[in-house]
Amino acid sequence: MSKNFNNYSKINAKQLTGIDDPKVIIFELLNGLKSKLQLTIADIDKGKFKKAKENAKKAQNIAFALRKTLDFQNGGEVAENLNFIYGHIHVATEKFIANDKNDLMTSAYYASSEILDGWKGLVEKTA
Repeated sequence: MSKNFNNYSKINAKQLTGIDDPKVIIFELLNGLKSKLQLTIADIDKGKFKKAKENAKKAQNIAFALRKTLDFQNGGEVAENLNFIYGHIHVATEKFIANDKNDLMTSAYYASSEILDGWKGLVEKTA
C-alpha cells in the first residue's frame, strides 16, 4: 500500500461517511462508477457531449479512487485484475474526454457492472 493510503486508513470512515463497513463504501463507489458510465453513454446517444464528458470525468475520478484502494500485497491476482479493469475504464473515459472517441465506453460500462455485481454479492454475504 502507498504511504498516502496508509494515512487515509487511519481516518475513521464512519465519521466521514456514516458507514462503518469499508466494503459498503467500496460498493457505493462502484455503484457511482456504473451510474456515471451509464449516464455518459446515455448522453452520448442523445448528442449531449458536454454533459457526457462531465459524467465521464466523474467516472474516471471514481475509477482512480478505487484503483488507489487496491491492496496488491494481500489482494494477489484479484487486485491485479481489478487494477487492469480500472485502467481500462480510465483509458476509455480519457479517450472520450480528450478525443471524442467513445468506442470503449460500452466495455467500460460492462466491466463496472460485473465488478458491482460481484461486490454486491460479497457485501450481502457478510451483512
